Amino acid sequence: MSTAAPSPAVIAAQQAQDRLDQCLEAGNNFRLEAGAGAGKTYSLVAALRKLIAERGTVLMNAGQRVACITYTEVARNEIAQEIEQHPAILVNTIHGFGWSFISRFQKQLRELVAAQESRREAIEAAGGIHNQTVEYSLGYFGIDDKRITLHHDDVPKFLAVLLANPKFQRIFSSLHPFLFIDEYQDTDPLVMSALSDNFFATGTGPIIGLFGDHWQTIYRKDYHLAEFPNVEPIDKGSNFRSVPVIVDVLNKLRPELIQQVDDETAEGEARFFHCNAYTGERVDSRNGKQELPAEMSVQFIDSLKTRLRAEGWDLAPPKTKILMLTHNAIAAERGYPNLADIFDHKEAFSKKEDATIAYLADTVEPICQAYIDGNYGEMFRLMGGLPTIRKSADKTEWRAQMDQLVALRAGSTIGEMIELLKSTKRPRLADRVAKREADIAELGPEETDDEPNSLKRHRQLRTVAYRELVALVEFINGFTPFATQHSVKGAEFENVLVILSGGWNHYNWPKFLDYLHTGNVNAKEQASFSRWRNLFYVAISRPKRRLAVLATQTLGSQALAAAAHLFGDEGVVSLPVPQA
Repeated sequence: MSTAAPSPAVIAAQQAQDRLDQCLEAGNNFRLEAGAGAGKTYSLVAALRKLIAERGTVLMNAGQRVACITYTEVARNEIAQEIEQHPAILVNTIHGFGWSFISRFQKQLRELVAAQESRREAIEAAGGIHNQTVEYSLGYFGIDDKRITLHHDDVPKFLAVLLANPKFQRIFSSLHPFLFIDEYQDTDPLVMSALSDNFFATGTGPIIGLFGDHWQTIYRKDYHLAEFPNVEPIDKGSNFRSVPVIVDVLNKLRPELIQQVDDETAEGEARFFHCNAYTGERVDSRNGKQELPAEMSVQFIDSLKTRLRAEGWDLAPPKTKILMLTHNAIAAERGYPNLADIFDHKEAFSKKEDATIAYLADTVEPICQAYIDGNYGEMFRLMGGLPTIRKSADKTEWRAQMDQLVALRAGSTIGEMIELLKSTKRPRLADRVAKREADIAELGPEETDDEPNSLKRHRQLRTVAYRELVALVEFINGFTPFATQHSVKGAEFENVLVILSGGWNHYNWPKFLDYLHTGNVNAKEQASFSRWRNLFYVAISRPKRRLAVLATQTLGSQALAAAAHLFGDEGVVSLPVPQA
């Protein structure tokens, strides 16, 4: 039996858990703010287990359940497994949970649909709203004489509207006397506002626990710590992921949430490399000043990799994650130059703001990947449910169509993929993509002078090789700034190399470091600074043992001073110019 004293991280975690338990016992709402590596999910599961042990039987006898809202299906499955699918706990995503509550109020849902001006034309074309059944499965809006299907965005919006009504507040509270929200900072703002206005502010409703970290938000504007009334703040000041030298960097970046380490003797490294030694001509663009020429940038990155390998880094993907917080020519050269040329604003495709890119990246590609992996349950979930298979021929047809879809990924254009999807409807085209296709069919094969830019881009997209879309998705899933930062956010790696470059109009790393040193952020750039800071924090908090950051733009004295504050004078290294 070990007699070793608990580590500083364990002590800090226990102190936070004690305060959380006290809130549950006193019936107080709370917010657990847990920095990277603090073990947020562990705290959430521990709180659920406490409720199961102390109130599980009573809740089930009363027909009640603790509601636990998660951000992703992955998180939902993880938490459900940890509590062994206990029947007193309902774990679901915001859409799954929202629909489970609002689906019973069919009359009110029909009224909410009828009140939507944007749907008036579709409603009239279907003969109006009478007694149709309101459903939610595929996430597309549709209406006919028998049913109304809701769009994904309708679910949180309608949930928020219903929670403004005292009758539905009482029903909600009677069903769910406790409500936990994982990643509260990323939960739909309408839902969070409804909870704040109708429960927090009034001191009524369920006991609500918020779990998350506002420094890891993925929303562009909501970066500051939200001020909810009657919610007790709890900071979890522990870090079970990283070695002390990395945690020290995190604590200097975020002194208001000091983290304690788990192993005070663990060794590792944290260094900041820059390319100021290069005195040749640099590239200035709207989204990046004083950037290395693309070829020289590649050479600097490769030289740093060589150096790290020589120092003992294993750069194989299972050991090391490279996070490229950039979107310059390097990324485009690595697999999707034609996609990059179509869009003036890179966020339109890299953050999937274009509807066609979003549909292919978020629906078609995950379905194809699930089919390739043999994960048919996930594939059917992404498609919206099991296909109708009445005979052996149906199964053969379904498999043949999926095989054809996967085969086209390698050698077709985006347009050819879309044509196949239009005929098979596996998966069905997203509404906006279908409309673009219909508009182009009506206008004809040649671009017209007065057609919208979105249609012109869609025409261009159809001619691009689909493999560029695959390469883009691989880039997004591996190196992403924020829109898809959840793919990296909860993850941890042995070693991490972070590359800071120009190219994103939403990120300016030299200016971020300048502001970090001076602390004098002008009012217009407060939100921008928080966005830069949050992404930087998420990136540098991933490694367990080794961290290296490389800045490829010229850094001024203030930016270098900020790096020295975070990494120490000896931890800031000027890379020599690579020899061709």
